[in-house]
Amino acid sequence: MMKLDPSDLDQQPSDGAVLLRRGLIGVGGGLLLLFIASLMAGFSYAAISDGNFGLVFIAILAVMVLVFAGVAYAMWRFWPRGHNEPEAPRVKSARMILIAAMVISMPVGIILAASDDSANGVFSNAPITSVIAISLIALWLIPVPVLTWMWWRRVDEHEANAYRDGGFVAVHAYLFLTPAWWIASRAGWVPAQDPMIVFLAVCVVWCCFGFARKYF
Repeated sequence: MMKLDPSDLDQQPSDGAVLLRRGLIGVGGGLLLLFIASLMAGFSYAAISDGNFGLVFIAILAVMVLVFAGVAYAMWRFWPRGHNEPEAPRVKSARMILIAAMVISMPVGIILAASDDSANGVFSNAPITSVIAISLIALWLIPVPVLTWMWWRRVDEHEANAYRDGGFVAVHAYLFLTPAWWIASRAGWVPAQDPMIVFLAVCVVWCCFGFARKYF
């Protein structure tokens, strides 16, 4: 049997260091990805408004996509695993499915931002064409649910519990806050509810609590 050298234990990162690195990479990299995605959306909107769809537009957009992919790969490559234990094939498969779902979902926000003439972008309620509506609905309702179900079937028990607990907290946040906001808006205290703002708020609560439940 192979003996473990005590010096190898000293080289393993502590749980606190692993969590700190995960937080820095997750928050910093996530904000950077959001910034790049916003640049792509703004650039695409400007190109559509001006009618500039030449090779320069394609080249610049391709560079932005490559930078986005590079940042995402760097986050995955340097994400601390904590211990040098082999990952199960199901864990790797679940991670790749989750990444694929995120990549497929990105064009939804980009198309919405590019198709709106106002400054509200994704959060606008302005009318859109039937072609854009059909494309977005098909993109959101067909591949994303399939990938989400595939991911759920492959995650381990710990991640499944974190996901389930995050959903539990997010749904209760929706149940309590939405009626209160609705009543307050009828009294004139706050603006009227925007369904997409509520949807995004629930998603943020779900993700934050699920992340904390999984890593802390």
